[in-house]
Parts: sequence; C-alpha cells; structure tokens
Amino acid sequence: MGGDYFDLLELGGDRTGIALADVAGKGVPAALIMSVVQATLRVLSAEPGIALAELVSKMNHFLYRSTASSSYATFFYAQVDPRGRTLQYVNAGHNPPYVLRVERGSMAVEELSVGGTVIGMFPQARYEEGTVDLRPGDVLMVFTDGVPEALNPREEEFGEERLKKVLCDVASLPVEEMISRMTRELKDWIQDAAQYDDLTFVLMKVK
Repeated sequence: MGGDYFDLLELGGDRTGIALADVAGKGVPAALIMSVVQATLRVLSAEPGIALAELVSKMNHFLYRSTASSSYATFFYAQVDPRGRTLQYVNAGHNPPYVLRVERGSMAVEELSVGGTVIGMFPQARYEEGTVDLRPGDVLMVFTDGVPEALNPREEEFGEERLKKVLCDVASLPVEEMISRMTRELKDWIQDAAQYDDLTFVLMKVK
C-alpha cells in the first residue's frame, strides 16, 4: 500500500483540479491518511467559490485534528482554467512541480513553489496561492520525490536535472507519448535496483 495520492477533479465551468500528495510513512497507516486527504479534498473542492489557500488551510486543520501528531503529507493542488489559460495553485511542502515553457525554439523550466508548509503537522498553518499564465505548448509536470530519488543499481539518484532534461527532450511529443517515454527512461535507469519510495508523476500539455 503506497502513500502517494493523485487525483483529477471536474470542477465545473471547464475547470479541472489536479492534486498530488505524498504521505509520510508506508503501509496501512499511510494509506489511511491518504484516504483522509482524498475525502477532505473532494468535499472542500465542491464548496462554491472557495479560494485555494483557504481550501488547503482547511485540509491542514482537518488532517491535524484527525491523525496522530507525527502524521503529515506534502500536497500540491492546482486548478486549471482552459478558457482563461490560467493555472492557480498552492504548494504545501511538495517538490516544486515544473512548467516547461516552449517558445520560439527555446525551453525554460519554471518551478511552482508558492504555498506553505506540509499539511497535518501544524494546526494553524497559512498558505499562499500562486498563479501561472499558460500558453500553447506549455507542459505541467507534477511528481513525488520518489521520481528524482529513483536509484539505479549503483545507488545513484535519477536527480532533478536529469528529470528536467528528459522533460525537455520529450516536450514536442503528444502527452501520451511523453508519459511512455518518461516511464521508459525511469525504468531504464532503475533496471533491477530496489526502490524505497513510490514513483508518481502527472503530465498535462496545453493545446
């Protein structure tokens, strides 16, 4: 049973919610906390007009009250509005996701770090909301730390610089092929090496 959680939510008005969380610990306890995160997000995201910073603050408070003091999760939540081509997000202690910008033959990776601390550890944590304007060809990659920390047989980590390079290499492909290539690169790196964390990533490409 893993401690990674990802979700896609239909929010109305063509908006989509993208969530990714990494719960501390393993096994049944982590899976139970993950289910609390999922249920809380789905209830709160249905509240009309709730701001993302408020949503994550409420999730933090509920998780703090509902679990042991040592329980917490890193959490990233974004809402994509295709009509306005905007992405609003809160990063609660999670590995900063990437927005790959492709423009005039050049590529640049922007990291989404605005937010606050992990959820579930502090009762009154405050969060900030970030906004990104999206352009055709932009790629969003959200991932858990198991991806850059994936080990090869020599116990070397895949690393974020290699992850960014692979993302740039596959950026011109349709998103389904991007996912396949990214998965293959990770499998080729890992080979038969033992892994100590879950590997989860989500890709979105702007048309």
